[in-house]
Amino acid sequence: MTGRFAPTRRGAFGLAAGALAAWAFAFPARGAPREPVAFNAVPLPFDENDRARTTVGRLEWRGGLILGSSDRRFGGWSDLWVASSGDRFVAISDNGWTLDAGLSFDGRLRGAGPAQLGRLAEPDGRVVQGQDGDAEGLARLPDGGFAVSFERRHRINVYPPSEPPFARPPHALRMPAEIARAPRNGGIEALTHLPDGRLLFLAEELLDDGLHVGFVGNDGSWRRLLYRAAEGFAPTGLSTLPDGSTLVLERGFSLPGAFSARLVRVRPGAWVADARVEGEELARLRPPLAVDNYEGIATLSRPGEDILFLISDDNYSFLQRTLLVAFALPK
Repeated sequence: MTGRFAPTRRGAFGLAAGALAAWAFAFPARGAPREPVAFNAVPLPFDENDRARTTVGRLEWRGGLILGSSDRRFGGWSDLWVASSGDRFVAISDNGWTLDAGLSFDGRLRGAGPAQLGRLAEPDGRVVQGQDGDAEGLARLPDGGFAVSFERRHRINVYPPSEPPFARPPHALRMPAEIARAPRNGGIEALTHLPDGRLLFLAEELLDDGLHVGFVGNDGSWRRLLYRAAEGFAPTGLSTLPDGSTLVLERGFSLPGAFSARLVRVRPGAWVADARVEGEELARLRPPLAVDNYEGIATLSRPGEDILFLISDDNYSFLQRTLLVAFALPK
């Protein structure tokens, strides 16, 4: 049956905090210049009980940071892109904010900043408003632009190349009709660009026979498929590796507020019409490992290894943290 809810979600406190924040941070309709934002980046241990531990599954820990700021606009980061040089990242938030920040990565994640905040716009040039700004998925395009997926009003906007990013109004893609049936807070959570030029997205809480509904294609030419997550998990992020395989980030949640994450690799060519896709598990993250509400994933390639960056959405809640972490996956 389609339209069933997945068994995992952010938790009642996160939903409440996110909903309140979406209304509280409404922005004037036009004129949203970028501005500096100050934040702290504190080193994060991988295993709180074993400081010598460096591996989980097939992944090797390459460092982590706890990001925090007194600026109330900072937080809710749902997905990210990392430059191939490892010196910059861009993130999007639940309230339509963008973060463009420096990154210090030389094989290990050592720091982040300085940074600027920006604002996503609609095709008419107006900045996103209220709950329409719930940006969830981010995909870097070959021309240097970005595709951004949104929940609540389920849609994908494509932002043309610009520097800084998102400085030009986007165009909206024609979406498959079925995605309108996704729960308001369980829509297009995971998005990536495939090597053959197609976009791929997965819905977090729109299910068919227990599998997550997804689509692959381009503007108005979508083909439906299904993705099997682990029991108790749901897809929240996607990233494509140079060899054409796809990494899926899955999130698990159990009361009272215990998050877990699962990293999965899907073979090249698996995302085709009517497919039932299931990947190879690379690792699971659970406490006492460095884990929170991971929603975003980005990758870069280095000799002999691919680097995975994860970012967590704190839902603007004091009970959660913004974590930025890095792992290596040997090739």
